[in-house]
Order: sequence, then C-alpha cells, then structure tokens
Amino acid sequence: MPTPILSGLVDDQDILSNERVIDMDETIAMLDPDTSQFTTILMQIGRETANSTKVEWMEDELMPRLSSVASGGATDGSTITVAAGEGAYFRAGDVVRNARTGQAVRVSSVATDTLTVTTHLGRVAFAAAAGGDQLLIVGNAAAQGAGLGTEKQTKRVAQYNYTEIFRHPYGFTNSLAASRLYGGPVPDKERSKKLVEHKRAIEYTAFWGVRHLDTSTFTEPVGHAGGLFEFVTTNVQNAAGPLTSTLMNQYLRQFLQHGSQNVILVVAPVVAQALSGFLLNIWQPNTTDARVYGAKVDAFISGAYGYRIPVIVKRDWNDFSTASQQYGGWAFCIDLDNYSMPILSGRDTKQLRGRQNNDADRVDEEYLTELSFKVKIERSHGLVTGVTG
Repeated sequence: MPTPILSGLVDDQDILSNERVIDMDETIAMLDPDTSQFTTILMQIGRETANSTKVEWMEDELMPRLSSVASGGATDGSTITVAAGEGAYFRAGDVVRNARTGQAVRVSSVATDTLTVTTHLGRVAFAAAAGGDQLLIVGNAAAQGAGLGTEKQTKRVAQYNYTEIFRHPYGFTNSLAASRLYGGPVPDKERSKKLVEHKRAIEYTAFWGVRHLDTSTFTEPVGHAGGLFEFVTTNVQNAAGPLTSTLMNQYLRQFLQHGSQNVILVVAPVVAQALSGFLLNIWQPNTTDARVYGAKVDAFISGAYGYRIPVIVKRDWNDFSTASQQYGGWAFCIDLDNYSMPILSGRDTKQLRGRQNNDADRVDEEYLTELSFKVKIERSHGLVTGVTG
C-alpha cells in the first residue's frame, strides 16, 4: 500500500481521528435529578420495622355526633327517619337539634333508622324536617335515679397493607467494567442512577401503589404495597378546571378537620402555579432554605384552621398530563402523624454487589428494599384532582 501523503497546509480534519485527544467533560449531565422529597421525609420520620409481609393496624374514633334526615323523613313531629345505618348513632335520652330549623327533640326510642322523639323542646317550635337536614346529637339527658340506659361504643376497625419488594438490578461484562471510560468506570456511573430510580419507584408507590397479594401468577407470592390513592376515598375533590382560592380554602377546611397539625401539601407544578397566582395572601414563598425533615419546602400556605402548611412542589410531575383527571393536576394533603413506612426487618435499602453467578465473567449488582405503607385514619388525608391551571 502506498504511503499516504499530505500536501500543503495540514488542518485538524486531515489527521487520524484516533490521534485526536477529545475534549470530554468528566461529569455526565443528568436530565432529572433526585426529586423524591416525600420519600426523604418518610425516611426521616416515618420509618418503622415490619415483622411480617402483611402489616396491620387498628383504627378507632369517637361516637358520631352528626347525622342527617333521610329523604322523605316523617314530618309529623313524633318520628324522624335518618340516613341508612345512622340510627345506630342514637340512644334513648339523646337531645338532638335540627341545624336548619333549630328545633330540639329528645329521643324516646330507636328502631333501626327511625327515631321516636318528643314534638319539640325549648324555645323553637315544631317545624317539619326535610331530607338532608343535619342533626346534631347535643348530649344525653338522663332521669334522676335512672339506670345506665343503652350502652354504645364504636367498634375498632382493622386495616392492613402488604410489603413490596423493590429491585433495581444492573450488570456489565468484566471487560467493560475494566475499561477506562470518560466519566469514570461504568459500574460507578450506573450505581448513582439506579439509586435515584429505586428511590423514585418507592415514592411513586407511596402515592399510587396498589394493595394486592398475588398468589396465583407465580410460584411464590407477590406483594404490592398500597399508597395514598388506594386508601384515601373520603376527602377527594375534583377541581375540574382552574383552581381558585375559594376552592382551595374549601378543600383545606375539609382536609384539616381531622388528624394532627403535622400536615404537608405535595403538589404538581400546575397546582403550585395556581396557588402562587392567588390574590389572597395564601402563598408565602420561601426566602430561606426551609426544610421539613430533610426535604426542601417551596412555600407555605395558610390553613383554614390558622396554621401554616408546607408546600412541596414535585417537579417531575410536570411530565404527567393534566387532561382527563390525569396526575399532572393532582395534589396530596398528607397528615404525617398518620402516614408511615414500615420496612421489613433487615430489608432496608441495600446496594447488593456480586450478584452474578460464580462462573459468570460479569458484574451484577442491585438495589433492594422491602417495605410497605400505613395510611391511618384516611379522613385525615386529602386529594385534589383535575386542576388544569
């Protein structure tokens, strides 16, 4: 083969590409950083040890004090029919006020959902009850020297969830692992990525996980941990369009009625956009690096009951669509005192190396965690959907 000859001025396109030392940044830029703030919070305050793959807890509440008149309830003044199943709230001697008419009565007896009552007590005269009227059980009036009367108490409710095994494996040939590469050895680069992906999967499960135990598909059971969406059914509000300050205040009044004051609001960017646009002084951006259990707080909003609620904006939820109730327009109100993350004993997040077979000329590793979630007192949490702006 003839010797190649360069004539005239030689520029940087004439040399061999193999000869060139390329200008490669050693730092590989990542599209998405670690934005799993809620998991960070749970790691700080919500960690528990689970001793079984089924985690269980009990819930209780005080005797109900509110009921309502059933549609078509009697209007003769001697009986009141309440909503189905709510007759169990009452006992003989209860003093009851109709919140719409102001009429007060005393319950003489209860038959399923029909109350036999006095015509009226006190200053407000008889007025016909209407379906939907709210009834307040003020108290119970007993006669002097009377016996105990009817004994009633609420029954505790058992709740449960399953642990889920999260695994994120990765592997390379030993030849590639031994190669000198820009950005460092390939296992090191993948380890940091997989840890973020692992943490993100746990966080998404905390919100949208499904409670299910599959014992038929595989030889061994597959547990699925239910998240907030699986449990929260009472305080669910569909904005069905733009979020207004009136709507948000209404939602917060409902969300914050039960539970503790240790509450956070985790929102999609479109919800944060709506909150920050309110004319009311409800949105208070942070000027300092305020944090809640290690997670950066983006702002605070004033709650309906007089205390401030930290707001955490989930940047990665901006990828979600806001159409047709999809997740890009969602916000979760979470009572941290009633939400926790039980981790099966000895199954906390671990980076496990050397997972390859003994005779394999390769490197296999993984991150593995087995955990669940306890969503206690579902009425202490809330969910807003359908926000479009």
